[in-house]
Amino acid sequence: MATASDVLRIARAEVGYDRYSDPERGTKYGRWYEAQVDGPGGYDYGANGVAYCAMFASWVLARAGVECAGMPGAYCPSIHHRQTLSAAQLQPGDLVLFDWEDDGTDDHIGIVASNDTASKTVRTIEGNTSGGRVAERSRAYSTICGGIRPSYGGQASSGATVIDRALVEKVVNGDYGNDPDRRRNLEARGYDYEAVRLAVNAYLRGESFGAQKPAETRASYTITTPSGVNVREGAGKGYAVRRAYPKGKTVTVTQTQAEGGNLWGKTSDGWFAIEYQGSAYASRE
Repeated sequence: MATASDVLRIARAEVGYDRYSDPERGTKYGRWYEAQVDGPGGYDYGANGVAYCAMFASWVLARAGVECAGMPGAYCPSIHHRQTLSAAQLQPGDLVLFDWEDDGTDDHIGIVASNDTASKTVRTIEGNTSGGRVAERSRAYSTICGGIRPSYGGQASSGATVIDRALVEKVVNGDYGNDPDRRRNLEARGYDYEAVRLAVNAYLRGESFGAQKPAETRASYTITTPSGVNVREGAGKGYAVRRAYPKGKTVTVTQTQAEGGNLWGKTSDGWFAIEYQGSAYASRE
């Protein structure tokens, strides 16, 4: 029977993985998620530039053979409703979600390695952090949304039925009927109705399962492409260049915008490409 120690052992063995040193397309965790969870015809989770923190946690739990409510998952806001633990309740092996902008939207997920209630900090193992790597981090309670305890000890975790793109699209298409029949039909199949409702609402707003996430309020990005990036007057290559950001520079992005399949970020200097033609030019911290 897998334990929290098994999960942490597997996670620690991945520390140092760097998405930009991966010789294959995307990340190993995204490729796994694409093959094992999403399947053909869905969102391309194995593509370059796709955030992989939740897929890393999913991969670790799957390798350990541990079930967890909300997992496997790829999008943190869709996991939000599964959180039942406060920061002070977190134990090694739990999942912890973070809200960087304090706007009520989960931005990131990690695996708890230790919890120091005196200093109000947790040590974590996270994917897609420290410039696109798997790394151990220290996080303050003030950044934590909540936590989820995986099913250690043989009892199935509550609400472990996967809420994926296929389910959300069926609900949107009316395959499960309208309320109250919809609630009864979903719960009869083992789904957490409130979690499904949140995932459907996020999907309809264009926030999950491959759709473009809306503009963010504030976020820090570090330039990762060796040649740096041009900062332009608008979100697109057709706009004039104002200046350039070198590799390693960290900037504050106040808005993101999709343009022609590319993702642009706005700073006080102008707009730069976060993702362009399938390549990531910057990583979110």
